[in-house]
Amino acid sequence: MKKTLRTLAKKKRSEIILGIESKIDFSKQIKYCLDNIFFNNHNIKTASLYYPINNEIEPFQFVKYFVDKNIVMSMPVVDMIKKSMLFRKWSPNDELRVGPLGNLEPNYDKDIILPQIMIVPMLMFDRELSRLGYGGGYYDKSIFNLKKHFKKEKKFFITIGLTYSAQEIEKIPYENHDMNLDYIITEKEILSKEC
Repeated sequence: MKKTLRTLAKKKRSEIILGIESKIDFSKQIKYCLDNIFFNNHNIKTASLYYPINNEIEPFQFVKYFVDKNIVMSMPVVDMIKKSMLFRKWSPNDELRVGPLGNLEPNYDKDIILPQIMIVPMLMFDRELSRLGYGGGYYDKSIFNLKKHFKKEKKFFITIGLTYSAQEIEKIPYENHDMNLDYIITEKEILSKEC
């Protein structure tokens, strides 16, 4: 079921082109969401972004906001053997290398960061804040581990998914390892557990 959905979602996403107005709306939604998060949480020090591939939403609108707030930024580095991700320090001028999944990653000599805000790409979503990823489970595993870590440390941790509104479906098939997101931002709206 999920395999078929992924194929459809990839095809659909590859055909989406946002107009200038929708891109502006996206920026507004991102700023509104971050303003809300930072207004309510004052001890955020770290965040992770991703380098977009295959017509994923570009998360770089977060960069200026994070720089202004002195947030240490990172990007995921995939470990194929452990089927997991580490998050290594990243700055906008850093050179990136091609990772095992074709995505761009920071070099292995960069410091490991534990992100308190994780920006997550996706193929599809539903109103329950479920996401359909690529099927490797990398983000689900990372979200699970970071939630556990920050809960123990009594520190803030939140996930924000970025997607096109056209990628919404009624219900994503759920599996035990799937991790729902805290926020999903599209060019039209912000979904969250609080809404």
